[in-house]
Amino acid sequence: MYKGDLSNEMPRRVLVNADVLFIKFKRTTTKYKILKTHTEELKYDRLLLNKFYVYTTQVGVTLELISFEYPEKKLELIYNQIDNIGTNPFRYYSYYSSPKKLVAELPYRPEVIGVIDPEHKLMYGHWGLDF
Repeated sequence: MYKGDLSNEMPRRVLVNADVLFIKFKRTTTKYKILKTHTEELKYDRLLLNKFYVYTTQVGVTLELISFEYPEKKLELIYNQIDNIGTNPFRYYSYYSSPKKLVAELPYRPEVIGVIDPEHKLMYGHWGLDF
């Protein structure tokens, strides 16, 4: 802000892959004391969500939730569930069909300062971040 004018500067943004937010654990249940079924359950990593929330308030960046596996409707459901938990550090969410589509779009998004995605970190070049 200069002499009362509003700034046209775009806020810095970090993209976060939705897979980072989940903790996967295996659960074994028994039926009739003979049959064992193994299921894999997902839970939100509350500590990581808290760290992202503190990071956004201290550093002043906005976070965008991205996904390559979950379509737009599922991503909206994940976003709303995180919002209901109470510590939602994300302002936006978007779906990309593949990491290559995101890599192709990054040079045209000047507000993006990094991407947090451990699986495809090397594809992003200098945008690849580790949290």
